[in-house]
Amino acid sequence: MLHLIKYCLLTILRQKYTVFWSMLFPILLGTLFYASFGSSDTKIETIDVAVVEKDNSEMSQNFISFLEMIEDDDSELISIQKLSEEEANKKLKGLEITGLFYACKEPELVVTSNNVSSSVLKSLLDTFTRQAQMYKDIAIEKPQKLQEAAQYAYLEFASETTLAGKKVDGMVQYFYSLIGMACMFGSFIGYFVSVQLQANVSSVGLRRAVAATSKLKQFIAGTITSVFVHYISLAVLLLYLQYVLKIDLSGNIFKLIGICLTGGFIGVSIGMFTGTLSRMPEGFRIGILVASGLLSSFLSGLMVGGIKGLIEENFPLLNRINPSSVITDAIYSITIYDDPGRYTLNIIILIIMSLITGAVTFIITRRDYYDSI
Repeated sequence: MLHLIKYCLLTILRQKYTVFWSMLFPILLGTLFYASFGSSDTKIETIDVAVVEKDNSEMSQNFISFLEMIEDDDSELISIQKLSEEEANKKLKGLEITGLFYACKEPELVVTSNNVSSSVLKSLLDTFTRQAQMYKDIAIEKPQKLQEAAQYAYLEFASETTLAGKKVDGMVQYFYSLIGMACMFGSFIGYFVSVQLQANVSSVGLRRAVAATSKLKQFIAGTITSVFVHYISLAVLLLYLQYVLKIDLSGNIFKLIGICLTGGFIGVSIGMFTGTLSRMPEGFRIGILVASGLLSSFLSGLMVGGIKGLIEENFPLLNRINPSSVITDAIYSITIYDDPGRYTLNIIILIIMSLITGAVTFIITRRDYYDSI
């Protein structure tokens, strides 16, 4: 068995595309994420903005008070200057300020470019507008509750924390999904090993078919080696995220190891199953691996952050059968929710999916017989 594992390991490491997709691609994508989002400690610089008071309405005064409250906050998000319209436009054109707020019955925002700072200013205006409309509705429907509602104003600017009181970076969800994608891309390793077991697909499979070693031993050796190589790839990715990019993956390290082992196993199992579809062209099978990995990662929130929650609200079963979503949910359970029951359930789901896929793959491989090989 050790002899089989040794040579299976050597053949896997010689395949450049398996090394790229299972190890290098996730690291490259993680680096691009980091360059786009920054680290969890990234802080937006104070945004200089002008305020022009166009009238003396109640809405205008409330809007100015809102901006002053944001300015006085410890986050130092904005710095406001009360100017005349002429002075404000002059500074805006000279790029001395990022945006210009008009305080009036319907507050407005003017910016000269589309960037992060402009988006922040627009978010502030949208927040004030939504809350102003909320107070109007309350005043019409339940005026006696208006004073009580005012006590909960501007809660959108409260700190986001876990159930254990730990501060959460909203961008870290993309890195959790990245780990899920890396687990899924272990399918390329499993695919290669599966192909090497089939006499009608590869010359190595032809030699193995006439060897004295049983198919069961070959299958077990290939599976063990694939999972081992993939787990090393995942370990490298985790170390890179944690210590090079400084992404906070804190949690129970042993539970994180369990997630990577079971997540890597399901990725390898899917690849081995795809490899048994020998009647399909190789390019088509590789396309299945890429498409399934990317689709699974997309549904877990790799490309669109809120899609996993949207699926949970409308079609929760999809999150239970999508391997990447289960993997990311298991990571959430130890880093954010601190929910052992949820973690255990996710691990059980991954193990069941892996065993079913692996069993089907072995049955298909074992039943193949070849004439005149």
